[in-house]
Amino acid sequence: MEKSQTDWLREYMRDRIANYSAVDSVEGILDSRRPPYSAKNPGAAALDLVYQAAEIIGDVDNYAAEKQARAETLAKQAIEKLKIADDRVRSAESVRLTAETEIKELSDRLQEAEKVIEQTASRMAATEAQLSTAEQRAGTAELRANEAEDALKRIEEAIRTQILEKIPGDSRRAGRAA
Repeated sequence: MEKSQTDWLREYMRDRIANYSAVDSVEGILDSRRPPYSAKNPGAAALDLVYQAAEIIGDVDNYAAEKQARAETLAKQAIEKLKIADDRVRSAESVRLTAETEIKELSDRLQEAEKVIEQTASRMAATEAQLSTAEQRAGTAELRANEAEDALKRIEEAIRTQILEKIPGDSRRAGRAA
Protein backbone atom coordinates (compact mmCIF):
# COMPACT_ATOMS: atom_id res chain seq x y z
CA MET A 1 0.00 0.00 0.00
CA GLU A 2 1.36 3.43 -0.94
CA LYS A 3 2.04 5.89 1.86
CA SER A 4 0.49 9.33 1.76
CA GLN A 5 2.83 12.30 1.82
CA THR A 6 1.68 13.15 5.33
CA ASP A 7 2.53 9.66 6.60
CA TRP A 8 5.89 9.81 4.91
CA LEU A 9 6.65 13.18 6.50
CA ARG A 10 5.67 11.93 9.96
CA GLU A 11 7.89 8.89 9.60
CA TYR A 12 10.74 11.02 8.28
CA MET A 13 10.43 13.44 11.19
CA ARG A 14 10.35 10.56 13.75
CA ASP A 15 13.46 9.01 12.24
CA ARG A 16 15.25 12.33 12.23
CA ILE A 17 14.37 13.10 15.83
CA ALA A 18 15.30 9.60 16.99
CA ASN A 19 18.73 9.73 15.33
CA TYR A 20 19.86 13.00 16.93
CA SER A 21 20.03 14.32 20.39
CA ALA A 22 17.53 16.97 21.35
CA VAL A 23 19.99 19.81 20.79
CA ASP A 24 21.34 18.41 17.50
CA SER A 25 17.85 17.72 16.21
CA VAL A 26 16.73 21.22 17.04
CA GLU A 27 19.66 22.68 15.18
CA GLY A 28 19.32 20.26 12.21
CA ILE A 29 15.57 20.45 11.75
CA LEU A 30 14.77 24.02 12.63
CA ASP A 31 13.94 26.24 9.73
CA SER A 32 16.52 28.93 9.07
CA ARG A 33 13.76 31.52 9.49
CA ARG A 34 13.38 30.71 13.19
CA PRO A 35 16.06 31.29 15.71
CA PRO A 36 17.53 28.14 17.29
CA TYR A 37 16.59 27.35 20.91
CA SER A 38 19.00 26.43 23.52
CA ALA A 39 19.28 23.08 25.16
CA LYS A 40 17.80 24.60 28.31
CA ASN A 41 14.30 24.60 26.88
CA PRO A 42 13.81 21.32 24.97
CA GLY A 43 10.02 21.59 25.25
CA ALA A 44 10.02 24.86 23.35
CA ALA A 45 12.26 23.29 20.72
CA ALA A 46 9.90 20.34 20.41
CA LEU A 47 6.92 22.70 20.19
CA ASP A 48 8.73 24.70 17.51
CA LEU A 49 9.40 21.44 15.64
CA VAL A 50 5.71 20.61 15.81
CA TYR A 51 4.88 24.04 14.36
CA GLN A 52 7.48 23.60 11.65
CA ALA A 53 6.17 20.11 10.85
CA ALA A 54 2.63 21.46 10.68
CA GLU A 55 3.82 24.24 8.38
CA ILE A 56 5.68 21.73 6.19
CA ILE A 57 2.65 19.46 6.15
CA GLY A 58 0.49 22.42 5.13
CA ASP A 59 2.96 23.34 2.40
CA VAL A 60 3.07 19.73 1.21
CA ASP A 61 -0.72 19.55 1.25
CA ASN A 62 -0.96 22.83 -0.69
CA TYR A 63 1.63 21.60 -3.15
CA ALA A 64 -0.20 18.28 -3.50
CA ALA A 65 -3.52 20.11 -3.96
CA GLU A 66 -1.99 22.30 -6.66
CA LYS A 67 -0.53 19.27 -8.40
CA GLN A 68 -3.84 17.42 -8.07
CA ALA A 69 -5.73 20.38 -9.54
CA ARG A 70 -3.19 20.66 -12.35
CA ALA A 71 -3.41 16.93 -13.01
CA GLU A 72 -7.21 17.10 -13.08
CA THR A 73 -7.08 20.07 -15.47
CA LEU A 74 -4.64 18.23 -17.72
CA ALA A 75 -6.79 15.10 -17.55
CA LYS A 76 -9.90 17.09 -18.50
CA GLN A 77 -8.04 18.73 -21.37
CA ALA A 78 -6.75 15.36 -22.52
CA ILE A 79 -10.25 13.89 -22.34
CA GLU A 80 -11.62 16.79 -24.39
CA LYS A 81 -8.86 16.38 -26.94
CA LEU A 82 -9.57 12.65 -27.08
CA LYS A 83 -13.27 13.34 -27.61
CA ILE A 84 -12.44 15.76 -30.42
CA ALA A 85 -10.04 13.24 -31.94
CA ASP A 86 -12.65 10.49 -31.59
CA ASP A 87 -15.23 12.69 -33.31
CA ARG A 88 -12.75 13.35 -36.11
CA VAL A 89 -12.01 9.64 -36.43
CA ARG A 90 -15.73 8.85 -36.55
CA SER A 91 -16.28 11.58 -39.13
CA ALA A 92 -13.37 10.33 -41.22
CA GLU A 93 -14.67 6.78 -40.91
CA SER A 94 -18.09 7.92 -42.07
CA VAL A 95 -16.55 9.76 -45.03
CA ARG A 96 -14.45 6.68 -45.83
CA LEU A 97 -17.49 4.40 -45.74
CA THR A 98 -19.42 6.81 -47.95
CA ALA A 99 -16.52 6.96 -50.39
CA GLU A 100 -16.23 3.17 -50.42
CA THR A 101 -19.95 2.88 -51.12
CA GLU A 102 -19.69 5.39 -53.97
CA ILE A 103 -16.63 3.61 -55.36
CA LYS A 104 -18.51 0.29 -55.22
CA GLU A 105 -21.49 1.82 -57.02
CA LEU A 106 -19.23 3.38 -59.65
CA SER A 107 -17.39 0.09 -60.07
CA ASP A 108 -20.69 -1.73 -60.56
CA ARG A 109 -21.83 0.89 -63.08
CA LEU A 110 -18.49 0.66 -64.88
CA GLN A 111 -18.79 -3.13 -65.11
CA GLU A 112 -22.30 -2.75 -66.50
CA ALA A 113 -21.05 -0.18 -69.02
CA GLU A 114 -18.22 -2.53 -70.03
CA LYS A 115 -20.74 -5.34 -70.57
CA VAL A 116 -22.92 -3.02 -72.69
CA ILE A 117 -19.85 -1.96 -74.68
CA GLU A 118 -18.86 -5.61 -75.22
CA GLN A 119 -22.41 -6.48 -76.29
CA THR A 120 -22.53 -3.48 -78.60
CA ALA A 121 -19.15 -4.38 -80.11
CA SER A 122 -20.35 -7.95 -80.62
CA ARG A 123 -23.56 -6.72 -82.24
CA MET A 124 -21.60 -4.32 -84.43
CA ALA A 125 -19.29 -7.13 -85.54
CA ALA A 126 -22.30 -9.33 -86.31
CA THR A 127 -24.01 -6.46 -88.14
CA GLU A 128 -20.83 -5.74 -90.13
CA ALA A 129 -20.61 -9.42 -91.05
CA GLN A 130 -24.26 -9.38 -92.13
CA LEU A 131 -23.66 -6.17 -94.08
CA SER A 132 -20.63 -7.70 -95.80
CA THR A 133 -22.65 -10.80 -96.66
CA ALA A 134 -25.53 -8.64 -97.89
CA GLU A 135 -23.12 -6.56 -100.01
CA GLN A 136 -21.67 -9.74 -101.49
CA ARG A 137 -25.18 -11.04 -102.23
CA ALA A 138 -26.16 -7.69 -103.71
CA GLY A 139 -23.04 -7.72 -105.87
CA THR A 140 -23.79 -11.27 -106.95
CA ALA A 141 -27.43 -10.37 -107.60
CA GLU A 142 -26.40 -7.29 -109.59
CA LEU A 143 -23.98 -9.38 -111.63
CA ARG A 144 -26.72 -11.94 -112.30
CA ALA A 145 -29.15 -9.19 -113.18
CA ASN A 146 -26.64 -7.72 -115.65
CA GLU A 147 -26.04 -11.16 -117.11
CA ALA A 148 -29.81 -11.76 -117.33
CA GLU A 149 -30.30 -8.37 -118.96
CA ASP A 150 -27.54 -9.09 -121.48
CA ALA A 151 -29.08 -12.48 -122.18
CA LEU A 152 -32.50 -10.86 -122.64
CA LYS A 153 -31.02 -8.32 -125.04
CA ARG A 154 -29.39 -11.10 -127.03
CA ILE A 155 -32.67 -13.03 -127.08
CA GLU A 156 -34.53 -9.92 -128.28
CA GLU A 157 -31.93 -9.32 -130.93
CA ALA A 158 -32.07 -12.93 -131.99
CA ILE A 159 -35.86 -12.77 -132.16
CA ARG A 160 -35.70 -9.66 -134.30
CA THR A 161 -33.09 -10.93 -136.62
CA GLN A 162 -34.10 -14.53 -136.87
CA ILE A 163 -37.87 -14.51 -136.66
CA LEU A 164 -39.17 -11.10 -137.69
CA GLU A 165 -36.99 -10.76 -140.73
CA LYS A 166 -38.17 -14.09 -142.03
CA ILE A 167 -41.86 -13.32 -141.77
CA PRO A 168 -43.19 -12.39 -145.26
CA GLY A 169 -45.34 -9.30 -145.62
CA ASP A 170 -44.37 -7.82 -142.29
CA SER A 171 -45.55 -4.26 -142.12
CA ARG A 172 -42.75 -3.31 -139.90
CA ARG A 173 -40.23 -4.36 -142.44
CA ALA A 174 -41.96 -2.40 -145.21
CA GLY A 175 -42.01 0.64 -142.99
CA ARG A 176 -38.34 0.28 -142.45
CA ALA A 177 -37.56 -0.09 -146.14
CA ALA A 178 -39.40 3.02 -147.02
